[in-house]
Amino acid sequence: MLARVASVRSNGEIAEDLHLAETTIKSHVSSILAKIGALTRVQAVAFAYDVGLVRPVPHM
Repeated sequence: MLARVASVRSNGEIAEDLHLAETTIKSHVSSILAKIGALTRVQAVAFAYDVGLVRPVPHM
């Protein structure tokens, strides 16, 4: 789930991809933020990059 958040997808887009309710995604994102000690999605994305969960996409 954190990788999807880090891919700059909205809650609605993630919900659609996973066939879940947007409220379910919001709940999951909140849980992730709490578990990693992040206050914002931006901090969660930075965490995902720091731990190597996602990698920057090279620009062409």
